Amino acid sequence: MMKTGLSKLTIVKVVLWICIYFSGLALVYHTRWFIAFMMNSNIRGGVPVNEIPVLWFMVQICSNLIFIYVSFLLIRLIKKYTLAGYFGAESIHVLNGIIIACLGLAFLGAFKTVVTNFSEVHLEEWTTIAAISNLFLRSFTRLLVFSSPQTMYLLIAAILWAVKQFVGVALKVKKENESFI
Repeated sequence: MMKTGLSKLTIVKVVLWICIYFSGLALVYHTRWFIAFMMNSNIRGGVPVNEIPVLWFMVQICSNLIFIYVSFLLIRLIKKYTLAGYFGAESIHVLNGIIIACLGLAFLGAFKTVVTNFSEVHLEEWTTIAAISNLFLRSFTRLLVFSSPQTMYLLIAAILWAVKQFVGVALKVKKENESFI
């Protein structure tokens, strides 16, 4: 039974190292093309047609840095779990880092989407409360839910927050049990 658990953790570690590799490769690629774009604005280096190149490059670079950071945090969490057999107090700090990273990814994606599609927001039509609520809801669903969904990052952050709460309570119970014995 323990051997199966270890092999699953090994598979997760391998997947995380693959994520680090590809995120590092993408980071080098985007940084290389961003420098070339800054030197000559005619070189777009894979930027999609409707995107603002500087913003697109910055979001891609920041996103890949966050992916690398989260992958290293998860590898560290798995290593601590493997050694102790349970999540310790340090795991709460790791989960906080991942939650903040997920929120950062959601914010970066939402900011890029709104700035890139700002013409669809129709600010000149926001004159009454009904129009404001209607256009806000339309813009929100059109841009951030259907066009470029950022809700997955928010969902992951919420799930990890719930796991963090569970780990916190479990650590508190463990500490109370150890002091009782």
